[in-house]
Amino acid sequence: MDFSKSKIKHLIIHEIGNKLRDEKILLSETLQTLDEHLENTLLNYFLKSFLIQKDFYCFSHNSSLNLNEIYSYSKNIFQQSNATSFIQTSQDIAKHLYEYSLHPKIVKGELIIVQIENIIYENTTINLIGIFKSEKKDSFLKIIKDDTRINVKDDKGINISKLEKGCLILNSNEHSGYRILNIDNQSQETEYWTNKFLNIKPLDNNSYKTKEIIKMCKNFSSEILSEKYDTDTKFTFNNDYINYFEDSESYDINSFTDYIFKDESIKKDFFEYQESNKESFDFNINDRFELSQNDIKKEKKKIKNIIRLDTNLELKVLLNKEDGTKNIEKGFDEERGMSFYKIYFNEEIK
Repeated sequence: MDFSKSKIKHLIIHEIGNKLRDEKILLSETLQTLDEHLENTLLNYFLKSFLIQKDFYCFSHNSSLNLNEIYSYSKNIFQQSNATSFIQTSQDIAKHLYEYSLHPKIVKGELIIVQIENIIYENTTINLIGIFKSEKKDSFLKIIKDDTRINVKDDKGINISKLEKGCLILNSNEHSGYRILNIDNQSQETEYWTNKFLNIKPLDNNSYKTKEIIKMCKNFSSEILSEKYDTDTKFTFNNDYINYFEDSESYDINSFTDYIFKDESIKKDFFEYQESNKESFDFNINDRFELSQNDIKKEKKKIKNIIRLDTNLELKVLLNKEDGTKNIEKGFDEERGMSFYKIYFNEEIK
């Protein structure tokens, strides 16, 4: 996405308290007035965290997409596109967030809703809606000058280098729930923003499916292979499934199992694990889809093949496309009564 020519069309700020603590909600009735400097500062605050494109989401609902409140409010803003409608709809969005502000850790803060124009997305000019919630206030020093002296005063406000909660709703693919970028830096404490207020899910595309099948392989390796098999078996499996993804343009269950599973007992364990944990992985293992090589590269870096030994040593074995784990050999020294690893290499890399 290209934000270089973006302009703010409408912006309004409301205050959302914690409903559980009976804190109130303050709804603004007018738009924020902006000069050029403030507009540029706010655009930087709103957009810079999304410059590196993250995973896309879309709105969802168990019954009907039109029953997702933020989806319907967004559609109204995009279709009406006038100040009066924007103000009213922004107040509805604020009230909707207030209804879910029931977790004891939710802090009173400002809800900023903005409509931004002139974004280039997939070679098309679109507009978007930004919804941002600030909670933590940082201290800063305010300089006050007059003709005879300079004074300093401490104050608190929003740190514009930190975005706590925010989403961008792109005016694209309306009928499948729009395209959404989302940030929630306190998701481990409260899920009210992503799952309840927005009610969004990851976009079901090739990138998402690629990450899901890799996640299932990683979890199977750490949860099952680590418990039932030796370290060599686990390392070989990790190396084989990464090689399969790197060498293949697309995934299908037949080529995957033929490449990975030479041992029928491990294959049986894998499908039993998949069946008992299919609610944890949001894809169908029998689907066919194109593999996303960018995501494979990122996920490969996260796989840690570490051998922890009882002699206070750790060995980190990198996945290697050509040699696999053949450059490491496990044995047992009968004289010492201890196991050992023998490592083969050509030369040291300095």
